[in-house]
Amino acid sequence: MLLIAALTVAVAISAGGSPDAPVPDSPAGGLALEPAPIRDPVPVAPPGGAVPPGPPGGLPDPAGPLAGLVAGMALLAARARRISAAGSVVEGALQDSLFSDVGHADLELIGHTLADLEPGETLAVVAGLSDRELGVWMREIDGRLGGLRASEQAALLAMLASRLDATQLQRLATAGERGAVISAALQEASPNTKVQLAIDLWDQMSPTDPEWPLIDQLVTSAGRAALDRASSPVVVEAVAIDLLGAHERWEGAPIRLQLESAQRVVATAAGSDDVRFKAGLFLAVTQAVVGTDHIPVVGPVSRTDLLTALGGLLRSDSRGVVGELNHHSDPHANVLSEWMRQMIEGDRHDELEVLLSDLLGPVDRLEHFTDPGTDPAAPYPNAANLGYYTGAYTVAIDAITSDAERRIELVAQLFAIVTGVIPGPASSHIGLPVGPLVDVHARSLVTGLRAEATSVKQLVWGLAKPRAADGSLWNGAGTTQFQDSWEEAALVR
Repeated sequence: MLLIAALTVAVAISAGGSPDAPVPDSPAGGLALEPAPIRDPVPVAPPGGAVPPGPPGGLPDPAGPLAGLVAGMALLAARARRISAAGSVVEGALQDSLFSDVGHADLELIGHTLADLEPGETLAVVAGLSDRELGVWMREIDGRLGGLRASEQAALLAMLASRLDATQLQRLATAGERGAVISAALQEASPNTKVQLAIDLWDQMSPTDPEWPLIDQLVTSAGRAALDRASSPVVVEAVAIDLLGAHERWEGAPIRLQLESAQRVVATAAGSDDVRFKAGLFLAVTQAVVGTDHIPVVGPVSRTDLLTALGGLLRSDSRGVVGELNHHSDPHANVLSEWMRQMIEGDRHDELEVLLSDLLGPVDRLEHFTDPGTDPAAPYPNAANLGYYTGAYTVAIDAITSDAERRIELVAQLFAIVTGVIPGPASSHIGLPVGPLVDVHARSLVTGLRAEATSVKQLVWGLAKPRAADGSLWNGAGTTQFQDSWEEAALVR
């Protein structure tokens, strides 16, 4: 490995770099390059015919690749010596036994030694310390006898937070001074480190810990770009249940949930540009909420509040996120329909209406429905999303009740905001974007149409499809995509 590292540095130097160029933060960073092949120079005869001699004594040409190799190996060797020497100093200063106590001078020496290194070297030294040594260090910096003053502690932790990765910061937080370490990371760590540190800590802590609120502050302060980069689908699935804050009030007590962190993280994720991440988070958190519906919730954030925040995640890019659910993540709407059921039973039908309004289109329903889109693999995305969403709604209704009147009432609730899809008197004065319009209550409209539909599913299907100018159901562009997505959600289970 040392030879590979040396070759890497040599390549950079021989390409015109400087031996003083910055070293990667990670001790193993950037070591995958291979050296350029070394070729013997081809002698060129001068005009007189004599061949010029090569470098004297078989030594490498000072300007050739071997010179870069030598310089690179010397640089890495010097770095390795610095890391080794600093590690010995720090380990020696942390000897805590009957005959050796860690005092203020030892702690100052550790701080100065680490501060004098490059960031990647500091990381390497801390990574080389054992958990016991880290425990001694964190315990002694706040010791009543010989510990660091508050300002010295803050400066030390700020320096470490700016140089260490999430793994080593998590080790420091576990060793002691957890709140101080997390607070320093909030101020000094890079955005990516903040998100990864939060993910590491969620798995270890519970809402009974006083530092729990600081964890999701790491995420919210990191910003959406860092959240995108750090949150792969695997990570999202693994962390979703931790976000719910399952904990015991005391050992052996019943498990309960505390949902403030989950709500804040979901709200932050709504600002993400990655629809796959948002769809994955929606699915993972919804499934976690549904799978723990037998566990009581404590704190100011209820299950319905969290489900509402998940609705905001959908609305943040309704076309993109619902399309991702439809075509890839949840094509049969198993999770989406369960979210809808929970929202209806939590009396948050208004959220479903607002999202439906987004999917219907802001101005002209028919024009929105027949937009061909830009992706040949998923044409007429608005029509497909609308079919998928309304298909999922019929599944949610089926799960709630088998009573026909109650089902009709639920359909009317969803479509109260879009009664203009039903042909009505030309004199209607409601300012909805589709005409001819009606200005009577949605329930009476739906009840009147019930006789024309063979099932509630067919009724929802007819309400969702736009109408042509003559009031008849539209059967042109986008109809196939609407129908296929609707059937996939409503009929194929």
